[in-house]
Parts: sequence; C-alpha cells; structure tokens
Amino acid sequence: MPWTSVIWKPCIPPSHSFIFWRLAHGRMPTDENLCSRGCAIVSMCNFCLKNVETSDHLFLHCNFAASLWNWLGLQLQLVFDVSFVQALLNSLPRPCSSQVNYIYLEVIVHLIHSIWWARNNLRFSSNGVTLHAVQVRVHSLIGLSGGLSTGKCIVVDANLPYWFRVPHHRRLIKEVVSVCWKAPTAPWVKVNTDGSVIDKHGTCGGLFRDHLGTFLGAFTCNLGRCSVFRCGGV
Repeated sequence: MPWTSVIWKPCIPPSHSFIFWRLAHGRMPTDENLCSRGCAIVSMCNFCLKNVETSDHLFLHCNFAASLWNWLGLQLQLVFDVSFVQALLNSLPRPCSSQVNYIYLEVIVHLIHSIWWARNNLRFSSNGVTLHAVQVRVHSLIGLSGGLSTGKCIVVDANLPYWFRVPHHRRLIKEVVSVCWKAPTAPWVKVNTDGSVIDKHGTCGGLFRDHLGTFLGAFTCNLGRCSVFRCGGV
C-alpha cells in the first residue's frame, strides 16, 4: 500500500510506527478484535464509558480522541480527516519543507500511540489519564523526533518547528556565487532570455538593455505544450 513506506522514518520510534501499521490493518487488540477471536468480554470504551470499543471509535470518533485531533488541528491550522485511519495521512499539506513534513507525520503517529498508551493506563492500572497529560506527552514526543529528523526547514515554515521546540535544520550553503550583469560596449544592446517548463507547459521571455543598463524593452510568450529542449532553444 502506498502509505506503508511513509510511516517508517528513522526519527520516529519503530514501536510507534508499528502501532499505526497495526491500526491501519485492523490488527489492534481492541475489544472488537478480541471478540472476533472468540474472547467473551463485555466491551466498553475506557474514555467515554458509553460505546463499545472498536478501533475506529477509540482512535478517531470518541470524544476524547476527537478533542485531541481538534487540538492538534488548531495548532497546525489543519482539519484532520478522521473518517478512517489512512485518511489522516491525506490531511497533511503537500508543499512544505522536508523537516515540517516530518513533523506533520510525527503528529499523527505519536498521537495514535499516545491514545493507545492512555487507554492501557486506564484499563490496566489505577493511574488516571487526563486530556492535558496526553497533550503534553504528544508535544514532548514531537519535540524529540523533530530534532532527530534529517529534513531541512526554510524560513517561511519556521513557525511550526518553533511551536514544538524543534531546532530548525537550515540548508547548508557550500559556496555563494556572485552573478552580475555585465553591460555591453556602446552602441551594442544586450538581450537576456530565459524559459521555463512546468507540467509540459512552457513560457519564455527576454529583456533588452543598452550599454548603460537602461531598460529598452521586454517580451514574454506562452509556448503551450512543449519540452525543456524547445523552451531552452527559444
């Protein structure tokens, strides 16, 4: 499946990715799966104490889980699709820095793991788990994983790592090359042209300046469907 390679990252603990992998395949040991294996139990969600415990209810639709997804959505300015597990990954924004993309992924994986951690604490121990405790746990886990990621961050995406206390991974510039426009000798006129192709649609343009750098004119042209070879030749 296309999402399986996405959740396994060196910056995310494998045990956390494994919980998401089991949940997506319907293999979490929730009450519904235990009953399907022949275990006779009385099922009840440990968070709301109203509904039967199923994987979708526990991690996506319970009021406790819904509050956590809404909380993260407000912080990230996202709306998480909680209709099913794989839809969570489709909620992530595509055009962003690689480090920020890792953080978005870590948010989902760590929250899934934290919900399971809170459920087990309520069921198998006397320790009470509050919504705030889960929020603090998710925040700290993202901070640790974000610092270990190998992705890079640009300036426009710096707010998200800052909120999770993640150090920015700036791109290293090996060498700064100065590119200067050289004026022609009089009475020559210099023409600078360039082109670009995106999704097989090309454009080109040019700029005319004299020996003093005075702007004389310019042109642009839509080439329609073409290749980089034709655009570059123009």
